[in-house]
Amino acid sequence: MPLSDSISTTLGRQFASFKWARNNTLQIFKVAQKAKILDFTSNTNQHAVLYQFQCLVTTDDTYYRKLTNDTDTRFGVRIEDESTIKKAEIREGNIVQFLQADLARFESLFVDFTDQQFKDSAQDIQRIFNHEYLHQGQLIVLFRQAGIKLPERFTKAFDL
Repeated sequence: MPLSDSISTTLGRQFASFKWARNNTLQIFKVAQKAKILDFTSNTNQHAVLYQFQCLVTTDDTYYRKLTNDTDTRFGVRIEDESTIKKAEIREGNIVQFLQADLARFESLFVDFTDQQFKDSAQDIQRIFNHEYLHQGQLIVLFRQAGIKLPERFTKAFDL
């Protein structure tokens, strides 16, 4: 049975917010690539810029596997075509592809959700969205420490 109108509206609004955040993440990644700061780390023992994106890629995959009842719900890996890729092995050249693919596969997954699936998964769905903003916050700090400007759309939206 498809989602009720109220839950469909709620999930739709949540997902629209996530989509907006993900598009910001993709813009931030492109700026980091252009500025050649993917290997930049701060003096506060924070992980490198690239790590922030690798973590999004692997955590998205973990939650997708969890939401689809996969038996393997390990964090820190991405499973692609039966191959397990560790977080540190996610390459720069795959980041955009994976982040865009995750957006599309979450959208496809949520279209077929039932009220019960949403109720059972609401906390995990919210964790996916919160995780995006957590890494954006870390990226803001890293960009500032590296002296790199964030995308204008992002800075205007958050008054940075």
